[in-house]
Amino acid sequence: MFETGDLIVYGSSGVYRVLEVGGIDIKGCEGRQYYTMEPVFGSGTSYVPVDTTVFMRKVMTGDEANALIDRIPEITEGDFGGHSPRAVREHYSASIKSHDTAELIGMIKEIWHKGERAKRSNKKLSRIEQQYMEQAENLVYGELAVALDIPREKVLDYIYDRLGGAQAV
Repeated sequence: MFETGDLIVYGSSGVYRVLEVGGIDIKGCEGRQYYTMEPVFGSGTSYVPVDTTVFMRKVMTGDEANALIDRIPEITEGDFGGHSPRAVREHYSASIKSHDTAELIGMIKEIWHKGERAKRSNKKLSRIEQQYMEQAENLVYGELAVALDIPREKVLDYIYDRLGGAQAV
């Protein structure tokens, strides 16, 4: 169970701060315990039952974030070659649903390289690939920003500096 003040990764939505744990005064919600949460990067309030089946875990620590960043050059990208929109959606959706940050980094690398190849052929990434890359970047960069206590927009610079200019995400 999480406590007030905890920073958590909530499903595929990103990083949230737990504001309260307890009952809420909403009709039909009586008798259950809820997390009252707010997104760290965004606005609004979410009420999530404590016994939800939605994936939730504490945000990684700064040391864990740095160890992950140090592994980025070794994280392999996938080699998905499917072209149908359905196959592309299923492939990238599975990575998002894995909630595995290293797998998300591999997905970002895969789509980025695919985009570079497309540029050389005067083509673009599909809208689906662009959307999944953006979602993966938001999840990874958001968690790293919180874990490292840096602004989200500085995460790529941090990664680049830490890796000594080696390939970043």
